[in-house]
Amino acid sequence: MTPPSDASDASDASDAFDENSHATEVRERWARPENGSVLAAVRDALTGGGDWRGLLRDWTQPWGTDNDLAGIPLAGADLSGTDLTGVHLGYADLRGCALTGCDLTDASLTGADLRGATLVDATLTRVNGGLCDLTAADLSGVHADDAVLSRARLVGTSLRGASLRGAKLVGADLTDADLSEADLSSAVLIAARTEGAVMTGARLEGVRRGTLRP
Repeated sequence: MTPPSDASDASDASDAFDENSHATEVRERWARPENGSVLAAVRDALTGGGDWRGLLRDWTQPWGTDNDLAGIPLAGADLSGTDLTGVHLGYADLRGCALTGCDLTDASLTGADLRGATLVDATLTRVNGGLCDLTAADLSGVHADDAVLSRARLVGTSLRGASLRGAKLVGADLTDADLSEADLSSAVLIAARTEGAVMTGARLEGVRRGTLRP
């Protein structure tokens, strides 16, 4: 039996509320005065090649978590070449960050703000980046096979020469994105918005594209 539409709407509203509450919680912890020194130390370690994972382990006792950077404010930081494998950066502020050559394999970028960030030649294999905002970011040459970018914003984003084999881009907004020479083999672009997207030379073998108009 199909539930009434008002029940479905209420469920969607509840999910959105839970998501917003979590985003607010992980962001606010970094803004608390008592955590200011931790934020400064972690930021310095990330940008200077220090042991940021060790700092996180000490901070998150007794759990000893060394990969939880969810919600962290790092706008404009230069993290080029940093090993960020498996890190949790959900809802983080990464606007304008330099992430060139970073290894973000298996990382979580759910809801992260990456507007204008530079991720040239970064590794995003199996990244979970649902709902993240990559508007006007530079992802040229990224390796993002099997990445989840469902409902992500990639408006005006450069994905030239990117490897997106098997990537999930369900409901993603690729308006005016540059996918020239990108490899989208077996990617899923159902319900993706592609108005104005450039796909010159892109590989589209096995793509599930719904209404995609290459």
